[in-house]
Amino acid sequence: MKEYLLLTGEEVSRLDREKTVFVSVISPIETHGSHLPLGTDVFIARRVMEETCRSLERDHEVVKLFELPLGSDAQPVFGSISLSYGTFKRIIYETGTQLAKMNFKYWIVFDNHGGPRHQLALAEASTKLKRKYGFNLVVPFLHIFQDMLNDSADIGIAPGMNGDASDLHAGTNETSLMLCVDPQQVRTTDLPRYFPRKKSTLGKLLRFLRAESLAVTIDWISDPENPHYLGDPSLADPERGRKMIEYHVRRSLELFEKAKRGSYRPPELFNPVVRTLLRLVK
Repeated sequence: MKEYLLLTGEEVSRLDREKTVFVSVISPIETHGSHLPLGTDVFIARRVMEETCRSLERDHEVVKLFELPLGSDAQPVFGSISLSYGTFKRIIYETGTQLAKMNFKYWIVFDNHGGPRHQLALAEASTKLKRKYGFNLVVPFLHIFQDMLNDSADIGIAPGMNGDASDLHAGTNETSLMLCVDPQQVRTTDLPRYFPRKKSTLGKLLRFLRAESLAVTIDWISDPENPHYLGDPSLADPERGRKMIEYHVRRSLELFEKAKRGSYRPPELFNPVVRTLLRLVK
């Protein structure tokens, strides 16, 4: 894998536009309970990128563009650092625009963050880049997160342990992933299961709008007893983490193949009413 920062402009100009794939890890700094580090999403995405690139390098020139520990809708608690939806979307779109104007075709962003406006910004930037320049911004986690929320059988991990709405953040799934990626960074798994018991007013509205996972998120962050995780860290297992990494890699490669065929599109996130609400909320 080449490092973009170490190349000269002339060396970049000689890269094969058909075979060059830019890759980046982009995920925010975010509090993950008292048991996982602030960089959890970055560390997981970095491992997925590394393993995916080993396969890509067989037939492509892989160039690491940069790593950005930034994003939108990090859990709004002490320790997290979050950008606004508009700022984040602009960073992604303008970077992709520069690559497109150099006549490159592919940029894969590796991520592990399910913040709604974070994902919306990535999906909208991807759609706009494809429409305006024919450029492929591929974001595998947008699709993987939908698989998780829908308890896809393709993942091969039981509901409640696969990052679904009952395991959204630093629970069984993410703790398992970190036990696989860097077990020394896991402070403990001896924590009780947490799920918000009260339904917030906004959460009820979102359920009416058929946005269940978003409703759970709102209930969780508005709960004064929120322990800054959602799920059951005590069930974490490194082998389950390894299985999830393998799934991320497999889906990433599948989606890149779609981009090469010209058929990649980001998923349609939320219904139009919910998308409008998300854009308006500050």
